[in-house]
Amino acid sequence: MSDKEPPPKAQFDPRIMIAETESEIALNEEAPAPQAYPRALESKALKGTYYVIGSYGLAMALRLGGSVVLTRLFAPEYFGLMNLLTTIMVGLLLISHIGLQDSVIQNPRGDEPAFLNTAWTLQVIRGAVIFLITIPLAWPIAHFYPEIGSRPHLIWVLPVLGFGCFLAGLTSPNLLHLSRHIGLGRLSALESGTQVFQLLITIVWAYYWRSIWVLAWSRVVAEFARSLVSYFMHPQLRPRFTWDKPIVRELVHFGRWILIGTALNFLALQSDRLILGKLTTMQMLGIYGIAFTLSDVPRQIILQFSSRVGFPFIAKFIDRPRPEFRSIVLKYRMPALLVGAAMLVAVVCFGDVFIVHVFDKRYHEAAWMVAIFAVGLWHTMLYSTISPAIMALQKSHYNAVAYAVYCVALFIALPLGFHYWGMVGAVIAVAASDLPVYFVNLYSGYREGVGTLGQDLKLTFAFLTLLAVSLTARAFLGFPPPFPHLP
Repeated sequence: MSDKEPPPKAQFDPRIMIAETESEIALNEEAPAPQAYPRALESKALKGTYYVIGSYGLAMALRLGGSVVLTRLFAPEYFGLMNLLTTIMVGLLLISHIGLQDSVIQNPRGDEPAFLNTAWTLQVIRGAVIFLITIPLAWPIAHFYPEIGSRPHLIWVLPVLGFGCFLAGLTSPNLLHLSRHIGLGRLSALESGTQVFQLLITIVWAYYWRSIWVLAWSRVVAEFARSLVSYFMHPQLRPRFTWDKPIVRELVHFGRWILIGTALNFLALQSDRLILGKLTTMQMLGIYGIAFTLSDVPRQIILQFSSRVGFPFIAKFIDRPRPEFRSIVLKYRMPALLVGAAMLVAVVCFGDVFIVHVFDKRYHEAAWMVAIFAVGLWHTMLYSTISPAIMALQKSHYNAVAYAVYCVALFIALPLGFHYWGMVGAVIAVAASDLPVYFVNLYSGYREGVGTLGQDLKLTFAFLTLLAVSLTARAFLGFPPPFPHLP
C-alpha cells in the first residue's frame, strides 16, 4: 500500500479496514503500519478462506443431501422444469448485473454512506424491474416450451420466482459492506442458514403436497427470511433510498463491461439448459441437472473463494508494482487450485458410484455424465482464479470478450454434438466449450503483467498425474471405469 497521504477529500484510508471479521468497523481507528498491512490482510483472507470452505462445503452438503431426499419425493420432470425456469431467472439477473458488489469492493468511496445507499437503491430497482418482467414473459416461455404450455397453471411459476428475486433485491446494504471487508463470518452464516431453512421447509411441505409449487414457493419464503435477517447484521448501517447522480454514473461506468460480460456469461453458462429444454424432455433435463450439480461442487467452491476472498484481497494490492502484484496473485492461486484438483479427481473417480448408490433409480442415468463434466472443469478452475486479478485491475472488457467467444463455441458445439451423438455429444460439448475463456484470460494476464502460463502448466501436470494414479487405484479396488453407464 502506498505511503502517500490520501487526498484531502478522501474520508477513509482503506488500510483501516483490516479489523477482525466479526468486529465492528471503527472508522476512526488508526491504520496499521504499511509493512504490517499485507500480513494482516493475508491473515484476514486466510480466515475468510476457512469461512468459505466451511460454509460452502456445508452448503454443498445440504444441496446434495437435499437433492437425494427431494429426488425421492419429486419426479425428474419437476426438477427439469425448475431447472429451466431457474435458468431463465438467472438470465434476467445476469443481463441486468452491473457489478454493484464489485464496485463497492474496489471503489475507494465504497465505505461512504452515500455510495452504499446509491448502490442499494439500484439493487432494489433492479429486483423490482425483474419481477415485473417475469409476468408478461411467462406466456412466450410457455409457448416456446410445449411441456409448460400444455399445463396452463405452470405459466405462473415464473412470476412466483420473479417475486423471490424482488425480495432478494431488498436485502440490506450491510451485505455490500461486509463483502468489501471480507466479512465472511456473517455472510457465510446467512447463506448457510438460508439454505438450511429452505431445505427444511421444502421437505416438510413436500411431505404433505408433492407439487412443483412447493419448489417455487419455498424459494420465495427463504428469500424473504434472508432479506429480513440481513437488516440485523450490522445495525449501525441505516439504508436510505439515495440517488446521487455522480455515484450512479460511476457505478454504471464501472459496470458497463460487467453488464456485457455477465449477459454473455448467461448465454454461455446457462444456454445449455435452454437448448436442451427444447431438444429433449423435461425428465432428461432433470437428470442432466442432477449430474451437473454434483460435478459442479468443486468449481463452485473455488468460485466462491475467488469472488468472496480472492477478489477483495487482491483488490487491496492493485497499487503495488506489477511484479509484486503478480507474485501475490500466484501465491493465492496455488493452494486454491491444488485443493480444486483434488476435489475434481474425487468427483471423476467416485461421482458415478455416488449417483448409483445414493440417488433414486430414476436418476441413475446421470452417473455417466458426472466424470465428463468434472474433467472439463479443470480449465474452468484455471481461469476462475486469474479473472479476479484482471477485474481488480479494472480490465473487465476482457471478461466480455471471453464470454462472447464462449457463446459462439457453445452455440455451435452443443446442437452439433446432440445431433450426431445425442446426450453424450451434448455433455462433452458443454464440458469443453468454455476452453476459449481460459485462453482469453491467459492472454489478458500476459498483457497486464500477471501471466500464469508457467504455473498453469505445472498444476495441469499435477492434476493429470493425480487423476491417473487415482483411476489406477480405482481399478485395483475392483471398480469399473467411471463411464460404465455410458449409453
